[in-house]
This record gives sequence, structure tokens and C-alpha cells, in this order.
Amino acid sequence: MGGRSNETARELLCNVLVPMRLLHSLIWHLFQSLLQHLLEPFESLPTPSSPLSALDANLMEAAKQLSRAPPNLYVLLEEGPEWVGISPLDEGASEQIRIPCAHNLDLRLDAISQKDSGSVGGLNATPEIRLEAIDIPPIPEISLTAPETSPDKTPAVPTTLVASRSFGTADSVNGKHMSALVRLLYVHSCLNPAHRSPYVASLLIPLYSVLNMEIEAQDVAHAEADTFWLFEAMISEFSPLEDETEGALWMRKLGDRLWWADSEFHTDLVSYIWLPGGRYST
Repeated sequence: MGGRSNETARELLCNVLVPMRLLHSLIWHLFQSLLQHLLEPFESLPTPSSPLSALDANLMEAAKQLSRAPPNLYVLLEEGPEWVGISPLDEGASEQIRIPCAHNLDLRLDAISQKDSGSVGGLNATPEIRLEAIDIPPIPEISLTAPETSPDKTPAVPTTLVASRSFGTADSVNGKHMSALVRLLYVHSCLNPAHRSPYVASLLIPLYSVLNMEIEAQDVAHAEADTFWLFEAMISEFSPLEDETEGALWMRKLGDRLWWADSEFHTDLVSYIWLPGGRYST
């Protein structure tokens, strides 16, 4: 019986885990091909001009979107990433795995910044793109203090529950993380030129932050590629909400799904006017 169980387990491993590994490898190579196709042209571009070329303008728009994102979204990206040296997108990776064009966007942004700093500052000068920190009050310290005691007893000692600390700000983002975010947003904008929304960066940053919390080295090394495909799927799922007609249809489908999964929860949402009332399908 035990031998048969072991054989079944091996079959499951071969039929499930191996295809998953192959799929993960395919996803990574597709992302790598996209990067090479979209980032290599920056190597042959002339010195940045004014007005900016189409490629430069698209890159600057991606940087601006990230600079406008709420600073608190960057709280998990203050320290260096775990994929340093093992990700093909890291400049410190070995030559055997490193993608040379991965940092073309960083070099181009530096070139644009140098051009602007060297100009006289006319009306057509491109403004410097910075991530401005916002003064955010720190979290107040929360403590419990025992009631006052009589002089002959031990004085009350406060017990701190949550120590005072500051929220993360965009100024403190690690450079490698910001490089990855610019890459992701630039590639996304190239693939979706007709669907640009100001909230896109605010959706990308938390997703990227979560996927960088992977434990396995292989998963961490490919966190950027995983972020890209999940982000594209998420944007594709929610893009109909931008159109009034498509958004109404999307809400109808959501209502159907919620009614099927949890009719009580569906009723609560309707009562709070967060979801249109009624059951939409039979």
C-alpha cells in the first residue's frame, strides 16, 4: 500500500510541479523578450532634445506617475531587495544571466536630467522629476499605564504596546526598487497606449511590494516578471470600469457572483448602496 502511495505521489509531482516550473520559465522568458524589444532602442537614441522624443516623453510620463503616487505606498520598499545579485535584471548579476538593456531607462533618465540641469531654464525646459516627501505625522505611541498606587506600593510602570514610528515616504525608496517600478510602468504604457490612468502607479506599487516578500530565492529573483503579468491581468480585469456601460455590466457580474457565493454579504452591500440592488440572473 505504501509503495502504491509513493508512486501516486511521484506521478502528482511530475504532472503538476514540473509543468508549473515550465510555465514559470515561459513567463519569465516572455517578459525578458518584451524588455529587450522595448528597452534596446534606447541604446541608439541621440542626445535628449527639446521637445522630448516620443520614447523619452513616454519614459518621463512613467516617472511622473510614480512621483505622484501616495508616499505611504512605498513603505515596504525602503530597504534593498532580496534579489540583488541573483536577478537577471540586477546590474550586479553575473554576465551569464544579466540582461544588459535592463538599465537603459535609468541611463536615459540620467541623460535627460543632465540636459535639463545644463540648460538655462527656459520655458520649454523639462522640470526635474523628484519623489517629494510629504510631512506625515508619526504614529502616536500607545501605552497602558497602571492605576496610581499608594506610596507603600511599587510605582506604576507604563507598558508600551506600539512604539512611535514614521510612515514610509517616496524619498526613502531604494534605488533598485524604483528602477524596477519605472521599468514595469514603462512597459505597461507601451503595451497599453490608449489606456493610461492616473491611478495605475498606485495599483502597481502594492502588488510589486507584496511579490518582493517571497521566501524562495527563485521566486524573489523573478518577482518583477511575476508582478508584470499579474498587474496586466489585474488591469485587464478592472479596465471595463472606466466605461459607464461596461462598468455597469461588470457590476452586474460581480453581483451575480456575490449572490452565489454569499447572499447575506450581497444583501449587506446592497443595503449600504455599494452594489446595485436585485438579483441579476437566474
